[in-house]
Amino acid sequence: MELVVVVGVVCALLTAAVPAFDAAADTAEAAGAARYLASVVARARLDAARGQRTVAVRFARAAPVTFTVIVDGDGDGVRADDIAAGIDRPTRAADRLEDHFPRVRFGISGPVPGIDGARGLTAADDPIRFGVADQLTLTPVGTATGGTAYLTSRAGVQFAVRISGVTGRARVLRYDHGRAAWRPL
Repeated sequence: MELVVVVGVVCALLTAAVPAFDAAADTAEAAGAARYLASVVARARLDAARGQRTVAVRFARAAPVTFTVIVDGDGDGVRADDIAAGIDRPTRAADRLEDHFPRVRFGISGPVPGIDGARGLTAADDPIRFGVADQLTLTPVGTATGGTAYLTSRAGVQFAVRISGVTGRARVLRYDHGRAAWRPL
């Protein structure tokens, strides 16, 4: 009889703990996805400086969102017509966050304030904010197209990968709902 009681208590504790573990795994996976995207940008920045040519991270909107690192082949920047002509070439196949991080997607989980004083965002807003071309361009001198890519987890944990236009550096931020503020990761 005692064994049945102990097993019952253990089962009850595990039932209560599983949602907490799932939420922690969700947050950890979203943080990993944001760091992964920041590392793709950092590598592209390094390739631009090392190769003395422009490199771009180009986002394709077709669901699910993919991103491709493309190198300028003729010295006039990464351009759609040069990509179509095969002059500007991808360094590897298109990548999807969902392939590495199944709980994460590009998106905005709900109303969040803008980063660095920008206007607030809602779930209906564009999560990839690098201008109309959806392309982050990194130059050999270290500058970049400034902007932000927003990532969200299944549970609504919100992260952002913010690129500085002046330095081309990526920083990862997490939205703290309790304080209604973005915090560095």
